[in-house]
Amino acid sequence: MPKLLSAVDSIGPAFAWTKRQLFSPFRFARWARLAVLCLLTGEFAGGGGSSGGFHYQMPQSRRVSLGLNPDTFDWSSFRAYLPWIIAGVALLLGLILLWIYVASVYRFVLFDSVLHDRCELKGSWRRWEPHGRSYFYWCLALFFGVWVGLAVIAGGPAFFAWRAGWFQHAREHLPQLILCGIVLLLVLLGFVLASILAGVFAKDFCVPIMALENLSVTNAWRRFLPMLGREKLAYTGFILMKIVLVVGTAILFGILTLIALVIVAIPLVVAGVVIFFVAKAAGLGWNPATISIVVLAAGAIALGILYLVAFVSTPPMVFFQAYVLHFFSGRYPPLDAIMYPPPVEPPVPSASEVPPVFGAPPAPPGEPALGA
Repeated sequence: MPKLLSAVDSIGPAFAWTKRQLFSPFRFARWARLAVLCLLTGEFAGGGGSSGGFHYQMPQSRRVSLGLNPDTFDWSSFRAYLPWIIAGVALLLGLILLWIYVASVYRFVLFDSVLHDRCELKGSWRRWEPHGRSYFYWCLALFFGVWVGLAVIAGGPAFFAWRAGWFQHAREHLPQLILCGIVLLLVLLGFVLASILAGVFAKDFCVPIMALENLSVTNAWRRFLPMLGREKLAYTGFILMKIVLVVGTAILFGILTLIALVIVAIPLVVAGVVIFFVAKAAGLGWNPATISIVVLAAGAIALGILYLVAFVSTPPMVFFQAYVLHFFSGRYPPLDAIMYPPPVEPPVPSASEVPPVFGAPPAPPGEPALGA
């Protein structure tokens, strides 16, 4: 019978699973391929921060000098560059969608790699692309659903308050505005939390169901929801423990990543200074050729830095996938059968293969054995 592991009990087996795959023995080539998976799926250790709370008020004189004043802005030049701006935005959105699609497919490659202790990047795309396509459509639906939901939740009460005249006479309706604002904030937080949980459950639990039963993402949700309903407390503990683990690994591997980046940045800065002075001494200036070279070099350096971050983040990526496998295996028999296959019983020898009794040589054909 499958053994149900709690969120806390799954940590030890997941750590041992990670240690065995990455360090027993250490295989640099496999680690390098897993780092590619980390780069493609975005499973980095630690997240990026946002400086949205920092606001800088630009002086009026500076705004005018930069051409940000509507009265002095050259709209004819802006219209000339508008097609290029639209094309750039469209290209950026296309690249983002392409990366999400690739990440959706290689999400299944990551699951297969950690489950079977293998990492096949070349031959995995054709196998997992149908599953990844279904998962990609679900991610897009979740993304647009979240934004539509936020617009409805926030825009509906705002429109009602505006039609009721609360904004025009804010002092007279201050208690109503405060009360509605608090309720609206709680509803928004609940909606955002539910959206995040939907994404985590799909990534951690629906992906294994899709991979092992060859199901679409909607059918995988139909299989998973009854499991979630039977063990709400267990899955709540999983989410809480995962938050703690993510924060801990983000701090630890964030420090390791910073150290690695500093070590790599020193020779890069030295090389950049040397190249700058050599180019200056040679009389090279800015032209299309030199600009293209600088852009290509900067892109290569940025890609190399991202790969370095992914290389350092490979152990937590494997650990969290193993953590999901050990927690979910006892609750999902097809996964448990792969992780803990039943022991193979030795074959029972036939009568002709049974060795003779010690001290009694085998009888010739047609004669009774000794002692018979």
